[in-house]
Parts: sequence; structure tokens; C-alpha cells
Amino acid sequence: MKYKIAIIYNKSKSFARKISLDIAFFFRKQKCIVFVNSLLNIKKCPKVDFAISIGGDGTMLKVISYLAPLSIPIKGINLGSLGFLADTEVNNMFDLLRDILESGLKIEERTMLSIEFLYKNTTTKTISANDCIIRPLSVRKIIIVKIIIEEEYVKKYNCDGIIIATPTGSTASSLSASGPVIYPTLPVFVLTPILPHTLTYRSMVLSNKQNVTFVVNTKDNKGKIIISIDGQKNFIINNNTEIKFSLYKKNLKLIKNCCSSYFKTLNTKSSLF
Repeated sequence: MKYKIAIIYNKSKSFARKISLDIAFFFRKQKCIVFVNSLLNIKKCPKVDFAISIGGDGTMLKVISYLAPLSIPIKGINLGSLGFLADTEVNNMFDLLRDILESGLKIEERTMLSIEFLYKNTTTKTISANDCIIRPLSVRKIIIVKIIIEEEYVKKYNCDGIIIATPTGSTASSLSASGPVIYPTLPVFVLTPILPHTLTYRSMVLSNKQNVTFVVNTKDNKGKIIISIDGQKNFIINNNTEIKFSLYKKNLKLIKNCCSSYFKTLNTKSSLF
């Protein structure tokens, strides 16, 4: 099949451009149409059948933030240190490319978060493939987070921060905060407090059909709160701001790794910690 493909590379990564050109050459020999662009020019990406991200997980998340709302399937070639999302290593990449040409695209769909809050007196809406982390701007403060699910008050946390993650993001910051690993295609979200000031706490696994609201304050009424989305976008908000989470209307489409399973990748990457 003759595909139309975008290859997006992080030029700060060694050999990323060369690898991109090697992949482009491979596909062009098969009469595919290929566009090669750096991450800085991702907004110039045309409508394609699929995209390949060359970099690490951070690169992949930036590509996702722009292309996932367009329902473009994405595959990541890992040049970073971990590679949970960008789960194909360079030495396996041509096996992946040949599999795509011979067997077609094998797509795995994953849940994404829709996030809404007031920022600079304007309602801001954004999406997350991984997680949203909320913490005080000052490291010397804690935050008080009131959890509301489907308009019902559930719990209040005094903590250093709180994370709401998709199953994809359960192996990121949520895992570091002792949250559970969630299989990536399950229809759930996971809520994990960071260093809660209590003798007992648990992460909560919620249906992704449930609407969740955080009302966040710091101990200091003059304090500020930072929202970090996928480690890519950061917003500073005021006390008493409501942050609303719900299921994003479109799923993230990832091309499956023909060279490794999810559990194999999880075991391999976990050994790097």
C-alpha cells in the first residue's frame, strides 16, 4: 500500500535528522509520499495516513498533542532514555517499517483526558495523553484538593500535589508516586496524591465516563498553583480554581510495536529505574 507519511524529528537529539532521512528513503523506494519536518515545524504537517515521531517520550507527547485531535495514527522511534510511548528502538525500526508495508497499520486506541479550567480570566481547554499534575508553585507549601465526582463530594487531600493520569500515563509520574500500573487500553483514569499528609491513602481508579472536578487551594491564600499537562504545557492558576476532567471525544491512535509487547516493554523499561 502506498501511504502518505509524516516523519517528525527532534533536532536536539543526535542522529534524529539522519534517521528521519533514512526512514524517508525507505518509504519513498516503496512509492510512498513522505514529509519530513522538525518538531518545531509540526504545525506545517499535512493530513497524512500516519506519522512517525523520532525522539523520546517527550517528543512523542508533543507530536500527540498536535496530531491526536486529527485522528492521525502515530508511532515513536526511541532516541530517549526510557521509551514507554516511543517504544520502538532504532535497531528494530526497519522491522517495524517492513511490517507496516506488508501487513498494514495495526492500531491500538487509548483514552485521553479533556481538561478545562479558568486561566487569566479565560476558560482554557486542553487535552492530555499522559497525565495532569497539580502542585503548589512554592515547594514549601502543600495544597488542599477537594475531589468531586459526578457532582458528589468524595474526599479532600492535603498533599504535595495530585496527579490524574490516563492508563498510558500510569507508568509515568503516577507510578513514581506509588500509583498502580494500568493496562493502556482500559477505559479508566487513575487519581494519585503526591506525598499526602495522612497515615492512610490510596490511589483511586475511576471510570473514564465519570466527570471529575478538583477544587485546589494552598495553605497560603496568596499562593499560586501550577498545572502541568504531559510535562509539556504549564499554567499558573489562583486558589479556588476548579479544574474539570472528562473523557476526550477522540482516542489516541498508536501504531502497535510488532517487535515487542506491552508487558515486554514494561519489564525492559522498569529495569532502567
